[in-house]
Amino acid sequence: MDAAFVHLTELAFLSGLAKYGDASKSSFRKTAIVYTASIIEAMLLWYLKSKFPEASLKRESKIFKITKDIYNINELEKIVLGKYVQKTENVRFSKLNLADINNYCREKGIINHTLYKDVEVVRKLRNRLHIGTLSVIETDYSKADLEFVFSIAKRVKHMFSLVSER
Repeated sequence: MDAAFVHLTELAFLSGLAKYGDASKSSFRKTAIVYTASIIEAMLLWYLKSKFPEASLKRESKIFKITKDIYNINELEKIVLGKYVQKTENVRFSKLNLADINNYCREKGIINHTLYKDVEVVRKLRNRLHIGTLSVIETDYSKADLEFVFSIAKRVKHMFSLVSER
């Protein structure tokens, strides 16, 4: 993790140099934000794994199950008889994303609501990298965005250092 933080420090330094234009500076910040979000995700997952066995994580959902067709209105519509069935599925640590990890950490009391909301902001900043979902290519990653993401990483890292001292 120390090597990762050295790399992040270099990216932050580059994003402040006057010789680079706004688009380059934003790109350095974006890379640092993506990398830092991945570190936050890894730390939270590690902590979740250390406190709770994989078998204790379940995903609940309700599924509407049609038990009988009553009347066909047309090709696209029909009246049916059915019920909602509760479905529970096991969760694999290897299949969790940052949103899932953040939700489980909040549900299990690992993080408080404030940190949960802050990690959500980090996740949304990181997810702006998916070009296919953007209407305009993002070039406005600010110094404040980068500092915010670093502050969340610091809080999560501090949380783990308190635990390891016990």
